[in-house]
Amino acid sequence: MNQGAAPRLAVGGICKLRVIELAERQELPVAAGSGLFRVLSGVLQTSVIAEDGRRWISAFHLEGELIWLDRASVRSQIAEALCPSSLAIVDGSMMQALLSDDDAISAAARGWLLRSYSVSHRWGFLLARSNAVEKLSFFLIDMMNRLDGRSDFSLLMSRADIGDHLGLTSETVTRTFTHLQRSGCIAVRGKEVSIVDRPRLLFHAGDIVST
Repeated sequence: MNQGAAPRLAVGGICKLRVIELAERQELPVAAGSGLFRVLSGVLQTSVIAEDGRRWISAFHLEGELIWLDRASVRSQIAEALCPSSLAIVDGSMMQALLSDDDAISAAARGWLLRSYSVSHRWGFLLARSNAVEKLSFFLIDMMNRLDGRSDFSLLMSRADIGDHLGLTSETVTRTFTHLQRSGCIAVRGKEVSIVDRPRLLFHAGDIVST
């Protein structure tokens, strides 16, 4: 799952950094290197490819969130834009300066790390013990929370992308969307999703949310 909303960086700092523009379904060039990136606009997904060719999408990154890439350790790690997107390379010295000089940003960064730790535990629980309804329900609740509680939003990722994120086949993802719609939890119109019954959706994702 995604690591939660990232801490806000000073606008002045971002303006000094190198900005990379990506077209829809364009991958972040290897030449961009490893390190910390911030999504300025659009949506990106990060994934790794196993030796047998299978793909696991580790996270979807929304506007304002951070991406950490370590291509030296994980050579198959890929960051791909799901729509026209831009991101900034956060220089290590700039980040250190921000954390040292601004108590609010430093506190926000610590909070983001704590949320990342919590989400990693939920992700382990999700993969190990949850069924398709629980996984997709948690995914939708998490997406809604990261979009400031909006109940209507667009999912730019494909059903195959969602499946590779949740450990499901695209067919199972499609069937589960249909099940949740028929049960009155959500309404689906192509890539447009509306959360109709949030308490019921939370009930389905309850064991993961409470982890």
